[in-house]
Amino acid sequence: MTHSQAIHEAVDQIDRLMKHRVGTTLGPGLSLALTTKDEPVAVRSYGVANADSGEPVTDRTLFQIGSITKHFTAAACMRLHERGKIAFDAPVTDYLPWFEVKSRFKTPVTIHHLLTHTAGLVMMIDSYPWSLWQTWLLRDTELGFEPGARHSYSNVGYNVLQCVIQKITGQSFDDALRELVFAPLGMQESYGEIQNGLHDRLAKGHKYSAHDDRPVPRPNKQTVVNWFEMSAGCASVVTTSTDLARFLRMLLRGGRADDGSSFLSAESFKTMTQPHAKMEGFFEGTTQGYGLLIERSEVTGGHPRVIGGGENLGFEATMYGDLDAGLGVIVFNNSFDVPWTETRWMLDTLLAASAGARLPEWTEKPGGSALSAEEAAAFVGSYRREGRSFNVEAADGGLCIKAGRKTAALERIWGDWFLTTHPAFDHAALTFGRDEEGHVVEAFQLGDWYRNGAYRGPETYETPQEWNTYVGRYRTFGVFLNSLKVFVRKGRLLVQSYGGYGESPLTDLGGGVFRAGDESSPERVRFDCIADGRALRCRASGSDYYRVE
Repeated sequence: MTHSQAIHEAVDQIDRLMKHRVGTTLGPGLSLALTTKDEPVAVRSYGVANADSGEPVTDRTLFQIGSITKHFTAAACMRLHERGKIAFDAPVTDYLPWFEVKSRFKTPVTIHHLLTHTAGLVMMIDSYPWSLWQTWLLRDTELGFEPGARHSYSNVGYNVLQCVIQKITGQSFDDALRELVFAPLGMQESYGEIQNGLHDRLAKGHKYSAHDDRPVPRPNKQTVVNWFEMSAGCASVVTTSTDLARFLRMLLRGGRADDGSSFLSAESFKTMTQPHAKMEGFFEGTTQGYGLLIERSEVTGGHPRVIGGGENLGFEATMYGDLDAGLGVIVFNNSFDVPWTETRWMLDTLLAASAGARLPEWTEKPGGSALSAEEAAAFVGSYRREGRSFNVEAADGGLCIKAGRKTAALERIWGDWFLTTHPAFDHAALTFGRDEEGHVVEAFQLGDWYRNGAYRGPETYETPQEWNTYVGRYRTFGVFLNSLKVFVRKGRLLVQSYGGYGESPLTDLGGGVFRAGDESSPERVRFDCIADGRALRCRASGSDYYRVE
């Protein structure tokens, strides 16, 4: 089989998988680009751009690419650096004299710190979709650690970089990216800001439910999300998979554009792609470049890979490129179904075809809800708290929850986190807790705490009376984090956000101010406007949320 035939077979195999997964596990619509460092291999479109209208995805459909925007913000900074307009070790105040953030450290926040997510800034200020005001509001926040000490992902840090770019160029973010990045790379269908004029060409984002304050099981048909305008150095670029492939080819070629011109010097490319900080959490094992993530491990065969992942409201985007092999994959998806596994598999398929090796078969991996019989048995039992109880039973190869006269399936999200449509338990995730020996002994749902017969710990906890002032649900008008739930459980005050996917302990710092997360966290929560013994406002890392319950 010739090299060309092998690549063609790989594309066919990828095409078959995507046709099967669109509308089932990967949302209503997809756009896919496969490329070598020299030329496009294939561009494919699947499904619909709008689940309500049935409008198909085409090669010219624009998608929001979320945090892959940061690659372009970083690239713009690299280009300005080459022109002598920006210094990476310079304090942000050299460019924005009005920039201010509370700090107990002498080290100033620099451009390098922003590019590498090592500044210690809050993750996001979500209730304002424009970078200038978010940057101003940082004066109401505090650094979580000394700049440069560690990595902590910050969307708002890249919005500060946008303000720096606009101050230096005197242009809008869209115009600055067009001059510095899009035009030199031939990206004629890319835009730096989400604007109303692009509405008709943009795929519509989708989510599982109209609810924005709780996770829900995946439905057969997803809901179109609200439209919004946005200018943000962290997440407002919209483009086609064809255009993003031009940017990826530049990376695969070490900084050269499709026309052979130098987009980045060798020194700039090295700076952008070298590891500056270690990642933690989901991306543990990868390192942070300027905007990009860099992976080099046994999984990649020791090859350096550039990684991009982005999420906006109702959109997911992934980008993988093997720098040694000069091959890359881009996937756009207009829902919250994240295609990380599929993107990796597609790159592995291209790599195998290029090497003349056997193509890897797609193995349908069990979803997060899949449980072995042994795993399921660990959760079976009766759980009680004062005035309420439920039973977990094995059913149809999984689990169900039974309370009162109703029974409903329990669907695992991950680990010990579950969802259910049972009307008494559908308002939040149901989480199970284990003892030191790994046995399931308790269950939590926000402030509700249930124990089974194997629980041997304390039954009651003392809590400060004033915490009752803060407990409740708060809302704002944001893009992602519209709802916060504050509750007390097992002697701790906690806050839940991100649509109900996770919770953080609140540590009392005095004066109605709490730290959300560990000791190095910059996230602060302040409660004020007390009326009738209840806080009416919750100020979370620069955003104002208002009591609704």
